[in-house]
Parts: sequence; C-alpha cells; structure tokens
Amino acid sequence: MALRLRSEKTTDGIRSLAELSKQTTGVMYTFLVLIVISGVFLGFQGRWWGRAWIWTALVAVILTIGVMSALGGRFNAVRGAVGLPAWDRRGKITTAAPGSPEEIRLAVKAAPVGVITAIGVVALALLLWLMILKPF
Repeated sequence: MALRLRSEKTTDGIRSLAELSKQTTGVMYTFLVLIVISGVFLGFQGRWWGRAWIWTALVAVILTIGVMSALGGRFNAVRGAVGLPAWDRRGKITTAAPGSPEEIRLAVKAAPVGVITAIGVVALALLLWLMILKPF
C-alpha cells in the first residue's frame, strides 16, 4: 500500500488504499503473532535458546515491529485527511470531513514510505541470514 500511495493521483484512490490498509491491519498483526509464537516453539524444538543468533533474531523482530509501528502511525494523517477514522495525538479515534486535495497530497508526501520500506527489507534480510546460516 505504501509504495502505491505516492503514485496514486486521485483522492478516491488514496482513500481506497488507506481503507484497504486499515482493513488488513488486524490480519497482519495476527500473522505476526503467529510468526513469533512459531519461532519460539521451534527454538525449543531445535534447542537453540543457548545460541546467540536466535536471541539476536528475537530482538531484531521486536525492534522492527516497534520502529515500523511508530513510523506507520504517521499514515494516520493520510487516513484523517481522506475522512477515515484515525488516531489523534491524544490516543482517541476521530473522524473528520475529508480535506482538500492539496491537504491529502501533503499528508501522503509526509508519510515515511521509503524509510519504512527500507527498514522492513533490511530486517527481513537480517532475519533470513540469521535463521538460514545460524552464524553464532
């Protein structure tokens, strides 16, 4: 969604992408929890808890989730700009009227698309390296 967001020209298209993102968030977090649970289970199965690589992978997953969630929160401005429910600064969900096309474009421009994508790709590469090679 994030990569497509910047190239979308219409307000309705941006709204559709923001709505799709919001609808799939629950599914994403469900599978993220399943990945962590299966990793912990397999760590016991393989008796790897005495090895440093599995602890490094666990810390990398937790840090990546935290950083990407914090940066992903900036997409709330896009949701709010297109008139969808969004978290405000006080932690409450608010709904406002859609902003002007210029306000929507500014909110899309401010979203950290490249940074969040780069963090995800680097974290995935690190995790694959750790899990496949088990270097330490």
